[in-house]
Amino acid sequence: MKISLNWLGDFVEWIEKDPQEIARQITAHTAEVDEVIVEGGILTHCCVGKVLTVSKHPDADRLSLCDVDTDRGKKKVVCGGSNLRDGMCVAFAHIGAQVKWHGEELMTLEKTKIRGETSEGMICAAEELDLTVQFPEAVGHQIIDLGDGDDSVGKSLREHLNLNDVTLDIDNHAITQRPDLFSHVGFARECVAMGIAKWKPFGSTQDKKGPVFTSPKFATDALPIKIKNDAGKLIPRYLACTLEIDGMGETPEWMVRKLEATGWRSLNLPVDITNYVTMELGMPLHSFDLDDIQGDISMRTAKKGEKITTLDDAERELPEGAIVLSDKKGIFDLLGIMGGLRSSTKEGTRKILLHSAIVDPVSIRSTIIATGHRTDAATVYEKGIPPVTAEQGFYRAIELFLDLVPGAKITSKMDSWGDNGKANAITFDTERVTQVLGTEVSSKQISSSLKALGFDVKEKSGKLTFVPPLWRKDIIGEHDVIEEIGRMYGFDEIKPVMPAANITPPERNQSVNIIRDILKEEGYLELIPLSLLGPALLKKCNISTDGLAEIDNPIGEELSLVQPSVLPGLLEHAEEYLRHTKNGIKTFRVSNVFTKEGEYTELGLLVVSKQNGNLNEDPFLMAKADPFEALAAAGYEVWIAGAKKIPEYAHPGKTADLTIDQKKIGQLFEIHPDVRARFGITSRASAAIINIDALMSHKCSVTISKPVPQFPGVTYDITIPFSHEKSVGDLLEKIRGTSELLENVEVAKLYAPDGGKDYNLTLRCTYRASDRTLKEKEAKQAHEAVVALV
Repeated sequence: MKISLNWLGDFVEWIEKDPQEIARQITAHTAEVDEVIVEGGILTHCCVGKVLTVSKHPDADRLSLCDVDTDRGKKKVVCGGSNLRDGMCVAFAHIGAQVKWHGEELMTLEKTKIRGETSEGMICAAEELDLTVQFPEAVGHQIIDLGDGDDSVGKSLREHLNLNDVTLDIDNHAITQRPDLFSHVGFARECVAMGIAKWKPFGSTQDKKGPVFTSPKFATDALPIKIKNDAGKLIPRYLACTLEIDGMGETPEWMVRKLEATGWRSLNLPVDITNYVTMELGMPLHSFDLDDIQGDISMRTAKKGEKITTLDDAERELPEGAIVLSDKKGIFDLLGIMGGLRSSTKEGTRKILLHSAIVDPVSIRSTIIATGHRTDAATVYEKGIPPVTAEQGFYRAIELFLDLVPGAKITSKMDSWGDNGKANAITFDTERVTQVLGTEVSSKQISSSLKALGFDVKEKSGKLTFVPPLWRKDIIGEHDVIEEIGRMYGFDEIKPVMPAANITPPERNQSVNIIRDILKEEGYLELIPLSLLGPALLKKCNISTDGLAEIDNPIGEELSLVQPSVLPGLLEHAEEYLRHTKNGIKTFRVSNVFTKEGEYTELGLLVVSKQNGNLNEDPFLMAKADPFEALAAAGYEVWIAGAKKIPEYAHPGKTADLTIDQKKIGQLFEIHPDVRARFGITSRASAAIINIDALMSHKCSVTISKPVPQFPGVTYDITIPFSHEKSVGDLLEKIRGTSELLENVEVAKLYAPDGGKDYNLTLRCTYRASDRTLKEKEAKQAHEAVVALV
């Protein structure tokens, strides 16, 4: 986006005169200025020269020898221009001047010899002096032709061409959310708000918010054609009328200069006016030759395969959904991107249909991508032009037509639909500004800055109410207003302060990490799969999908739900793992789960083991013993109780609740045979599921370490037949009371040779005295009491 400082000068009186400082202020407050372009900046040491004589180079067919009259006397030059002639005025660059070699690399001219002939300067083409906008035909072997005559010979080339403007090249990415800044009026408003300029009267009326253009007096006749909106909400705002002109007229020099400064080439007056309004107000317009429109106009979306020949004389196939204008003869305009060649204004145009339309930005963006055709108009349209801009641009274009085009007059009523919209008020306390920006900004500064940007500001009871202007569609909430205050105050004016905070690490419950470590020591593998799964996996586990949270835009159905339990992931892993091994598997996982009751953290472990008579490797007992040991290490004493509710995936006869203080924290169960079969698991499998949040609600006990015994102990094993109908826990409690020397008794082994109700129970008893080395006789005597008891 290029902004001309001379053009801005039509609206504002500059307080800051230095272009570099203006660019710095704009970069600091509004948008990044990529480059400050001084018009004719490389024309130092360049003047208007007159070719006195032209003769053929003796040693080159395509070169000529010229004598040129300049401000520094007569110069001999070797030139390759194909349009050289005696008496023509040219753009001459002296030794020491900077030119662009073939329009690209910048170089400094030196006195040289070309094919044996001395050359004391250069007769330039437009591309060599960066003047292709002013002289588009003078490229390649065509040099700049400044006509004949002696009046300007020796005059500074920059002065002769009236190149006194400075252009700011604004980075488009910095203003992508600000369609109002794709205009000179928008940047003029910013400069006033920054305090580097002040408004001056311009146009129809002028207020503190910038130029305002009022409705002209329209004719009483209706449009000679009907304009139907068949695109609905894709065109929310539209204005149109017809005009008659006596001729195309000539574009005034001031308009040509401003258009050229911002990168536009003058074509004809009606087109130049619409381009001028695009750059002045940020509203792309279009003028049609009314005589070329056949019948009523339908504003609609294109069908697949339809085509249009655009203004650049290229036939383009339109994507389905592109917004177009069509009549009885077909499509004649690609709305918001480029007009059609058939309906364009040309030398013979006498009746004009002028329109201003707001078009859905998403549709514009889609069409740009589909066609690969981007224009200046499309770049602005895809940002979302505010409806009020369409009205102001329409009125301004009519004003310029009536002022500049010969015999121009309005010949119809204004046909329009939609309105300019209504801005919503935003209220908040001024203290909120201080909290967000980290510096105190007074209410007076806030009001002054926002009023300069076009906001209506009211203060009541310490609170400010802001109503953004209609051209600021990007202002939707408190955060947007605070950003405006901050950038106008100047982010570089806010003193940086390091945040002050207590860096003492918070107390953390390490219980889960302790449980993890113990399980890993017991040979468990921790899994970290996704928390997403599909209904098919839940169905294999007998888990209902009713009421589960769904992903709005899932990658696939297999990842369309968030997990209600960690068990499906454990079983899915086991299904794959057991295909590659004949051994069992011990895995666990800690993850968040999402159920009807809410979100919480869950620990699940799975044990798959083949039955071989050794009850120590029974999956159900391992699924009980291992988590109990891990929980005990973390300071939790867990008990088993009868299951009050048995889930569908659990064996109905082998399920128990895990409790602490008689409150359930999880379940221990064997996997239901049907569920196990669906996952191809042929051996018995058991699992434990623990609600970590419920576990953490209980206070864990502090583990007190005991010193290592100073005296050795004596250990005896005893194997006895035992029944599943009896409690081992009760037996252990009786044994512990038999002797003071009995330090510990534990189950060493379980063995069921025939898989019946009875099994062999091996107990390991450890005897130790705290004050001496225990004699074997004493140990045996104590052990006999245990043997007698069992």
